[in-house]
Amino acid sequence: MRASRLAWALYSAYVVALLFGVGGIAIALQRPDLWAHLELGRSVYGFGMRWGGVGYIVLGAAALFVYAWSAIGPRRTLTFFLLSVAISLSAELIGTSTGWPFGNYSYTSGLGYKILGRVPFTIPLSWFTVGLASYLLALRLRRYLPRRGSFWPSVLAGVWLLVVWDLVLDPAMAHEAMQARFWVWHQTGSYFGMPVINFAGWALTGIAFTAASRWAWRAEPVLRSASFPYAIYAANILFASALCATVGLWGPIALAFVAGLLPATLALFAADRTRVGTHRADRQQPEPVVEHISWLVLRSLARLTLRRPIAFHTAQPLPSGPAILAAQHVHHLDDGRALLATIDRPLRFLVALDWVPDRRWRRLMELLCRTAGWPTIVRPREIDRPGQIYSPREGQRLLVGGLREAVRRVAAGQLLVVFPEGYPLIDPHLPARRSENDQLAPGAVWIARAAAARIGTSIPVYPVQLETTGSPIVITIGEPLLVTSHTDVAQATRELEIALRATQSVAARFDEHLATQLAGEER
Repeated sequence: MRASRLAWALYSAYVVALLFGVGGIAIALQRPDLWAHLELGRSVYGFGMRWGGVGYIVLGAAALFVYAWSAIGPRRTLTFFLLSVAISLSAELIGTSTGWPFGNYSYTSGLGYKILGRVPFTIPLSWFTVGLASYLLALRLRRYLPRRGSFWPSVLAGVWLLVVWDLVLDPAMAHEAMQARFWVWHQTGSYFGMPVINFAGWALTGIAFTAASRWAWRAEPVLRSASFPYAIYAANILFASALCATVGLWGPIALAFVAGLLPATLALFAADRTRVGTHRADRQQPEPVVEHISWLVLRSLARLTLRRPIAFHTAQPLPSGPAILAAQHVHHLDDGRALLATIDRPLRFLVALDWVPDRRWRRLMELLCRTAGWPTIVRPREIDRPGQIYSPREGQRLLVGGLREAVRRVAAGQLLVVFPEGYPLIDPHLPARRSENDQLAPGAVWIARAAAARIGTSIPVYPVQLETTGSPIVITIGEPLLVTSHTDVAQATRELEIALRATQSVAARFDEHLATQLAGEER
């Protein structure tokens, strides 16, 4: 778990570095009048020119190395790293000296220290990063490939993804309008100004280190998810596509999406053969990359904006499988931020959008919730409210669709947050609605029962008490209520309400104990 968090943290920094590079090429170099007169602008520009290229390559290699160390093991990771770095560096040194097998080219000074004065040390790291990401994706594609007893189809599929990346990256670098170049071509060719031999050289080099690594591994690793290699590969494709877009090269972009990103996406959702035949309740869908990144961003924002300490108390650790947090709703915003800042698992929230004031807000909120993977509904009491932005028909459709999506996500093994009180105590959008509705809504239990019926096992529903109005914020998670496909929803909802009130007293005692302890420390 620590390795996974570190890998995603490095990946987040990697994406920031890529965005910084795109911004520098697309904006800073094109419009120096925006920053040249500012001392800070000149400093940022100088930093970017010196360290931007080096930073994003090193961060990407470090992120994938940490991920692979945990996902496929130290021996396989070190083997692929050493072989890919050694073979690609040898090929690059030969290429910059003789023009074979890539063509006649040379590197500029923008990618760091040059080995033997020819090849920046970051170039072999880039081969490792995209090469391993491509091969791990190819391993997920093996169910679609012929001759499954041989490792060559997977090797060739990985090399294909690797070469496709170069098909969109190199044309931008060879374009005469590109003001910042990391390497310079001394010959032209028929592929958007590129010599075609370059891609043959890429294929040969990729085959050499990928096949050698696979032979040294002896057996293919089993990946539980392809999310991380997909995130690495997609970031590189999108970065190269952005560079092409700045110089108006749309052909390579289309080729990269069709020949690279499309099969990589297929690999992301390909089921691993080793999981066929497992119990239905144990088969969890892979974490969608965009949703995982959204959770990382939201968790970081929650931790940055919540400047109060958080006291967290739980009766037992949360499971890794499907579960529902039935949380009390005190504040319309702080409740969610506190849970995001505290819970280490990715959270999905069941969100009511009946408060949005206009259609622009509606489109924005629907987009954000869809990106984060949060099911959205209109609360039943709000469907016929005058001034509601959703028509009654739209509201009913959104309610049914949102509940179905919530059931699907819980059945897929995700952790869903539901506020069964329906309305927060502090709500600037619909004030005074909480006082009209003191009873819990049955939605949390209903979703749990429907998910339990779908996967054939019980779903734990945890009562969560939140005290967000004071400092510290207190989060108390009580004993779970196990909901099965035969659970009586009304009775279980009453039990949940009792559990929430009991949890509230536990939280009060915990808060009192903490206050006593702090007072003792002050004395």
